[in-house]
Amino acid sequence: MKLAFLGLGRMGQGMAARLAGIGHDLTVYNRGVEKTVPLEKLGAKVAQTPADAVAGAEIVFTILANDEALQSVMDEAVLTAMAPGGVHVSMSTVSTRLAATLAKTHKAAGRVYLACPVFGRPDVAAAGALRLCLAGPAAGRETVKPLLARFGEVTDFGDDPVAAHAVKLAGNFMIATVIETLGEAFTLLEKNNASPETFYDLISNAMFACPMVRNYGRILLDGEFDTAGFTAELGAKDVRLIRDAARMSETPMPLAAVLEERFTRILARGWDAKDWTVVARCQREDAGLA
Repeated sequence: MKLAFLGLGRMGQGMAARLAGIGHDLTVYNRGVEKTVPLEKLGAKVAQTPADAVAGAEIVFTILANDEALQSVMDEAVLTAMAPGGVHVSMSTVSTRLAATLAKTHKAAGRVYLACPVFGRPDVAAAGALRLCLAGPAAGRETVKPLLARFGEVTDFGDDPVAAHAVKLAGNFMIATVIETLGEAFTLLEKNNASPETFYDLISNAMFACPMVRNYGRILLDGEFDTAGFTAELGAKDVRLIRDAARMSETPMPLAAVLEERFTRILARGWDAKDWTVVARCQREDAGLA
């Protein structure tokens, strides 16, 4: 089977590597060619343009930063270059509006658009332990599931690609609210002479004993915001997408408005490249803590 993988950022690098050397013809593309070198060493072909990468490809994977990047790559020339009936697996976190548009343009071109955004940080991607949210035409879903298993565990959300992108936005909304909640709670404790560390031990082993609280609570306490698994810039982008999806579907989401304000304050401080858990540092500064 002829495969193409477009987008070799921190997530895409590890994911594309898991498709190399498994008996398929894999071609990769990235705007910065230096990121293709590790994949070429694993046996992948390197293309100079997106259209060259997908030429004759039966399945095309994309994982790109935002709506604009995905639109610029998956243009009419690229769709035409794919094999007739080819399947595009879109793993980016993008707007529900763009997902609906791409589903229509792919169908009109005789191609298949599948939404398959993922949950997990780069180390999880490299380990093949992501959580994948899949939706789109049934035949396409069945075709790609064996390959998606290389990336992690797949949950099927049915025939409408918009549904999977909505799931991704809802999940990121919940993660962001956990980070904000922990940041506020830790700051309250610090200002009232209680130990955030001891509090974390209590809640992470009792009433909130779940990976999300354990993992993000630990990151917040360690304060390692300069090592970004997921940047504040991308977090701000996702919050904007959440707010847009809420407006389009007339869904009141007051907490999303709070998060949008928080990320605006973070970007105004110039913290775009820091990990999105820098929310906690912003909260401490707002509370007058050094």
